Amino acid sequence: MTPVKRWFEWLFSEDRRQAKRHKSLPLVAYYWDGAEPVAHGILDASLTGMYLLTKQRWYPGTVVTMTLQRARAAKSDPERSIAVNARVVRSGSDGVGLAFLPLQRQESRRTFDSSMHAVDEKVLHQFFHRVQEDMGRSA
Repeated sequence: MTPVKRWFEWLFSEDRRQAKRHKSLPLVAYYWDGAEPVAHGILDASLTGMYLLTKQRWYPGTVVTMTLQRARAAKSDPERSIAVNARVVRSGSDGVGLAFLPLQRQESRRTFDSSMHAVDEKVLHQFFHRVQEDMGRSA
């Protein structure tokens, strides 16, 4: 298949993901909706976004701040969780698709605790690397 044909197929497909998705990650997400925070499952995720299993249906374009937590990390692990900003890109019957909005590097330098403030792309990549290491340990 020629590159031009692949590009047109991608352009007109419903699935325009930029990065490889990983399923069954030992990862949960928390967000505040006025009630007590509850762990929400993640159907799949990549370095660019995720599909969150939730009853919540935000409008496309809505920015949500949430905490991602490594489900298999020790409670004492300081790198157990991070806060991310994400933009809603689509809704499904069982959840929403979100694109991560990492902070720019100079913005993140002002933050001290990654569990309390949204992170930049480098920290997000490091976090997902640790999630993959968690998967390797339990296999």
